[in-house]
Formats: sequence, structure tokens, C-alpha cells
Amino acid sequence: MPVFQAYKRVIKKCIPQLLIYIFVFVAFAAILMTSGAPASTVQFDDARARMAYLDEADSSILTEGLKNYLLQYADFVDVNHDQASLQDALFFEEVHYILRIPAGFTEDFMAERPVEIEKISRPGTTTSVYLDMNISKFLNTARFYLANIPGISQRELVALVSRDLAVETTVEVRPTAVNADAGESLSIFYNYMSYVILNLLILGVGTFMLVFNQLDLRRRTICSPVPLRQQNMQILFGNLIYAVVCWLIMMGMGFVLYGKAMPAKQAMLVALNGLVFTFVSLSISFMIGSALNSRNALSAVTNVLSLGMCFTGGAFVPQYLIGEQVLSFSRIFPTYWYVRFNNEIISMANITFDSLKPRLGYLGMQLGIAVAVLAVALVIIKQRRQAENA
Repeated sequence: MPVFQAYKRVIKKCIPQLLIYIFVFVAFAAILMTSGAPASTVQFDDARARMAYLDEADSSILTEGLKNYLLQYADFVDVNHDQASLQDALFFEEVHYILRIPAGFTEDFMAERPVEIEKISRPGTTTSVYLDMNISKFLNTARFYLANIPGISQRELVALVSRDLAVETTVEVRPTAVNADAGESLSIFYNYMSYVILNLLILGVGTFMLVFNQLDLRRRTICSPVPLRQQNMQILFGNLIYAVVCWLIMMGMGFVLYGKAMPAKQAMLVALNGLVFTFVSLSISFMIGSALNSRNALSAVTNVLSLGMCFTGGAFVPQYLIGEQVLSFSRIFPTYWYVRFNNEIISMANITFDSLKPRLGYLGMQLGIAVAVLAVALVIIKQRRQAENA
């Protein structure tokens, strides 16, 4: 297999240049792992706030019931009731929330007259929003009983409201197939991998095609005892072997770094998507190597094409941040469908055939682009041979 042996020698000379992309990708993956949050179970805890509770309604049964209810969600802080002391406490974060019950509140509330309580909180704090919700919950529940039970006493009202609000619902937080933080890191890693595969294949396959398509060497191979069909088969075999090796290296890195963070179904589908994209990249590399005559031109085309496809397709910038016009244009590139498949598969908690079926079209789009590019490459090769024979 002389052509295949020549293919290996050409690739060996390109190894230093190819290793640059691999090492940069490894460094990027290491940074991504160390900067990402650990995939741990997230627990939800109620946020407790420091509250200044000012009761000017002479501590009625109703306001005491409200106070006892709020003790579940806030820590009461003793603060002087003058305006300056309250403002200082709020400014220096001694308290997060000030609740003032005005005089006459209980009488007006029990008579179902409009009442207002004064609430002052630090802006932009989640604890203040949480306390507002609980205060509204208590008062709205009490209004419901007042409207439906005429003549109800404060003690009965507080007892009914406390009983209702004491009911809790057990909430079970089930982990999704991929932790949110790990899923984002996985998407970034595998989407960025499309750039590396493109560069590895274009530089490797393109360089060999440039060497093999040199006019003098081409004429010598035609005169050799190896049939032309066998030469083409050896070139095809070399391209496939090189492409699969690049895919295995990239997938191996992904499984070593993130194998435990992704279930088996997601891992297999992402690997399949990577293999399909590798074949698309191989067809693009074959076309570029067949069309160009200069290594300088090959380097320029490699950078422009890989960067352009990855930027517009969403490999570097998330697709939801890219404008609709750019996304519409990027649909002609395989990176768009590759990235879209990865994002949707990694974020799916349960993969079934029905949920997977529409995503298989993304793989079909990539294969369709590969066939179209390969057809263009064959046309270019045919025209070059006709020009050489002319």
C-alpha cells in the first residue's frame, strides 16, 4: 500500500502543528473543569431576615398571631422606634426589614375596612420579597375567613389561619439527567470540540491532498504499476483512518473529563453526533485540499472557515445570544446542527424514541451537507484532471 504509507509520512510531518490545537483544547478543558461548579445536590433553605417589628396596635390577638407566624421566617431585632434609629439600622444592615403595624389596624381589619401596614426594606434583597409574600399570605387568608364567617372572633380567626398555613407539601427535587452546571460545561466542551476537529482534519487531509495533487507527483503516480482505482481506495482509507483517530482522541478526552457527569444514553448520542460531524469535516477537508495549490492558502482558509463556521453556528457563542438573521444564515453550516443537537441532548432528562426522533433530523442535515460538499469536491477533481490532460 504505497499510497497509504505516503499518507502516513505526510501526517507525521504535520503532527507538531496538529498538537498545538490538541494542547490548547486540553488547556481549555482543564480551565473549564476547574472553573465550573461541582455537580452536587442543591438544597433549598428558607432565607431568614433580620426584622424590626413595631406594633402600634397594642399587641392584639391578630397582630400577635401575625408576629408568631413571621417568627418562622425572620429574626426580630430590638431597635429604637424613632425614625433616625430605624434608618441607621437599615443603612448599617442591622435589620433588613422594618414592619410597622399602625394604631387602629386590628379594628379596621376585623371590620373589613381598607388597612395598610408600613413596610420598609433594603432594595434588591430576596429576603424582603420573601417576607412580603408571607405577610400577604397571612392577611389574605384572614380576609377569606372574615368574608365567609360573619362574627368570627380574633382568636378563632388566628387559629384557623395558623392551621391552614401550617399545612406543608412535601417537595421532592429530582436530579435531572445532567446537573445544570455540569450540563453547561459539557455543552461548551463538546461544542468547542467542533473547532478542533475541523482544524485537525483540514490541516491533515488538506496537506496530504496538496502534496498528492502536485503535478509532477500526480504524473508519477499515474505511471506507477498501482492502478488508479487502488490509489483512490488507499487515499480514502487513509482519510477515514485519520478522521476516526481524531474523533477517538477528542471523544476519549471528553469521556475522561466528563464521563461520570453524563448518562450512557447522552454519551452515546453525543459521540454519534461527533462522528457524523467528523465525516462532514472530512468531506470539507477533502474539498479544500482538492481545490487549493498552496500551503499558505490552506492555513488561511483553515482559520477563516473554521472560525467563521464555529462563531456563526454557536460553538463559541451560545445560539440563544446570536441574532436570528445570523442563525438563519448559519443553517447552511454543519456546526449549527452539530451544536443544536448537543445542546438539546445534554439538557434532556429522559431520552425516549419520541423525544429523540425530531433530533435525528439534525444528524441528517449534517450528512446532507457532507454529501453536497463531497459532490463539489468530485467536480473540482474532475475539472483539474481535464485541465491537466488538456
